[in-house]
Amino acid sequence: MKVTLETGRKSKKDKASRELGFGNKAYTRDTRLINKGGGFNVEKHGSNFWESLDIYHELISISWSRFLLTITGLFFITNLIFALLYFLAGPGTIEGAADSDSVGRFFQSFYFSTQTITTVGFGKLSPNSDFVSVLAAIESFMGLLGFALATGIMFARFSRPRKRLVYSQNAIIAPFQEMNGLMFRFAHSGKNQLIEAEVDLIASMWVDKENKRVFERLKLERNKINFFSMSWTIVHPLEKNSPLYAMTLEDMKAQDVEIIAMFKAFDDTYARHVYDRTSYTHSEIVFGKKFLPIYEDKGDDMIHIDMEKIGDYQDVVLN
Repeated sequence: MKVTLETGRKSKKDKASRELGFGNKAYTRDTRLINKGGGFNVEKHGSNFWESLDIYHELISISWSRFLLTITGLFFITNLIFALLYFLAGPGTIEGAADSDSVGRFFQSFYFSTQTITTVGFGKLSPNSDFVSVLAAIESFMGLLGFALATGIMFARFSRPRKRLVYSQNAIIAPFQEMNGLMFRFAHSGKNQLIEAEVDLIASMWVDKENKRVFERLKLERNKINFFSMSWTIVHPLEKNSPLYAMTLEDMKAQDVEIIAMFKAFDDTYARHVYDRTSYTHSEIVFGKKFLPIYEDKGDDMIHIDMEKIGDYQDVVLN
């Protein structure tokens, strides 16, 4: 009796653990849960602008080109605002400015602003009124704070460990031992060392009778490796007890199958855990293929991997 109760509890726990946190009624049948890049396909509404504003996250997560463009834009906009204030202070309020027309005075005001905000102060241009002196003090203070913040954010961007995982574009159904298997391949392109790597694979399927989505954990040939230094082909054997057993591409399309892969490893270089995820919808699963080798022999004692071939495959006859 005790064994039965424990088995029952374990069964309920396993069933509950399949739910990933998306629920089963928060989306329609054709909604993708995980985007190809690993982000959650969720957009939140109803919060006001200030509640949803996260400047630090935006500056940390945007691309380097957008970050540099943003910082440069803020620098020029701030200088233009102060240049306009210096210009409105009138002629003679900036010592050393040459007599010229309005356009010339504005440019000299802009040059004075750039020297003030950076605290360079070449000496030729200097305040010549109380109003301009107060403006210059405010701008210098803002410049010190602004450059300190920009430097801190830039350092955070440089020191932020990045996940450099490259996945095959498609998952494939290929021969595996005496049966077939669902497979995808990925590799780590960075120079930092990943150890104790683990993968968890979940199949998300729509059930018409229950009008909801269910989640089934997929058994893997190997779900953990000690050293993730090369490529790793994840294999789910399509055994009789597999929820994907004997499914055709039409069956997967009818049930809106999405394969969700969750990756975890320890970064030995930065001494931190690394998490990543991706997914393959039924439209990204191809049948009767096998991955091509990506290892190259160059005649030396090194292992060479061609990352451009990570998703290459060829036709094969299924079991």
